[in-house]
Amino acid sequence: MKGIRPERTASPRADLALVGISAIWGFTFPAIQLALRDADPLTFVGLRFAVAAAVLGLVFRGRAVRAGRSGLLYGLLLGLCLAWGAVLQTLGLLYTSASKSAFITALYVILVPLVMVLLHVRLRPSSMAAVLLAAVGLYELTMPRGGFNLGDLLTLGCSAAFALHIIVAEAATARHDPVMLAFYQVLTTAACGCAVMLATGSARLTIAPWTVVALVVTSLFATALAFWVQMWAQRETSSTHAAVIFTAEPVFAAVFARLIQHERLGLHGLAGAALIVAGILVSEIGARRRG
Repeated sequence: MKGIRPERTASPRADLALVGISAIWGFTFPAIQLALRDADPLTFVGLRFAVAAAVLGLVFRGRAVRAGRSGLLYGLLLGLCLAWGAVLQTLGLLYTSASKSAFITALYVILVPLVMVLLHVRLRPSSMAAVLLAAVGLYELTMPRGGFNLGDLLTLGCSAAFALHIIVAEAATARHDPVMLAFYQVLTTAACGCAVMLATGSARLTIAPWTVVALVVTSLFATALAFWVQMWAQRETSSTHAAVIFTAEPVFAAVFARLIQHERLGLHGLAGAALIVAGILVSEIGARRRG
């Protein structure tokens, strides 16, 4: 894919931004799961991204909508990946736990470098070691007891969508304004969510405390702010490095799920979380030594 670059040295400010995004996204898993008691998944997705698009459009005004043909196409492509992932992830939360959903979603840490290899991008040994550690950690955290359920399978599809999103984002941010990319992908996701909601007649929303909290956090912080920051940060780091940092997301999700919903990881879960953190550290050390 044009715009995919060889792995670059790590940027401390980009890494810190990506970790912050991971923490915000981690909180959304238990928050959305609680909100789904009072809202249909498609209604929630459509409203979340519609509010985020409006915020980006108002805050950045002309800069958000200024796009050439190539930038618009990239924004639409990112939006389709994001819509696919967001809908499947939200539907999956109806059938699986918040912490398990987060760890299955994070399987994109394995998918991203595999796709990069297919695109003939050379990876440094530390990246492959980090991916291996993260893969074993994710296995420990997602070991199916009696097989995957429907929510797990839906979330696997979400993971594939987010892997494509990270890869496309690297190509897009090499050439286009991150604000514009964030706006058009969020707007596309909102349009897709609302279109499917109207087509299926599934609209349902009851105003309740967790519904309000989840909508505010997901639309303003986990969408408008997060995708703008991601588009900026991926200008300064590789998609493989970003994917490994994002494996901190399920660790944050497990912590928040424990605090909010009293979910337990167990011994395997704790071991998996430790391996994921080890993978992030290996990726960080390798990137800095390369620099």
